[in-house]
Amino acid sequence: MLWKKSWWETRWLFLICLVAIFLMYGFTFGGGYDAAGWAARLQRRASLSESERQALNSYQGQTWALWFKLLFSFIWADFAVVMGAVCLNTACPGMVSQGSAGLFTFSLPVSRRKVLLSQAATGFGAMFLLALIPSLLLPIIARFHGQWFSWSDALIYMLLVIFGGAVFFCFSFLLTVILSNWFVAFILVESVVFALYLPFIRSFGARPRWNILGVMAGESYFYHGQIPWPGLLVSLILSAVFIFTAIRIYERRDL
Repeated sequence: MLWKKSWWETRWLFLICLVAIFLMYGFTFGGGYDAAGWAARLQRRASLSESERQALNSYQGQTWALWFKLLFSFIWADFAVVMGAVCLNTACPGMVSQGSAGLFTFSLPVSRRKVLLSQAATGFGAMFLLALIPSLLLPIIARFHGQWFSWSDALIYMLLVIFGGAVFFCFSFLLTVILSNWFVAFILVESVVFALYLPFIRSFGARPRWNILGVMAGESYFYHGQIPWPGLLVSLILSAVFIFTAIRIYERRDL
């Protein structure tokens, strides 16, 4: 089946991304929770309001700020860009550049739509696992530190990362189809990710509402208990448009 071939060809990229996440996991949580040090660090952040400082001054606040806000939403977006750019070319080498392997794939009794959808689904499924596995470990790690982190919160933050960040995967996938060059597509979308991330890299406060990384980090949920439905809806609509456009472009392209 197409999805099995796609998974077999992209498994090493998935494993590399997973190992990288665990390495950052160890770097972030390996030292335990220093309540006094964390409180002092928050006091030095002049950009924080008093209500934000109080919300962050706990183990749960530290975990959210260091992992979901500063690291994971950005890391996952990076990996989504990589996977979206290379899954099409990796799962079927030469397909994007219209090489012999691509001709062989399309000589099979399957439509172009099914080929692209299977590769997109497999690539995004790998990204789902990259969000699920580390998120489910957070409550377990908290127990080892003698602390507590909610399973429901971990699940909500995970879903926000996945569906909020789906737009990066789908946009990268679309540009790969349009440009027929996965590396150029990766550079272009990655520059967008950095532009959204770098201006707020030293701040624990909330990003502007238009910044999709803020939706992925669950800032409104952490500070106000509100799931960012408008941001999620925009991301999902754009993701669907990008995938549909990629399919239509490739269906109309001559091999």
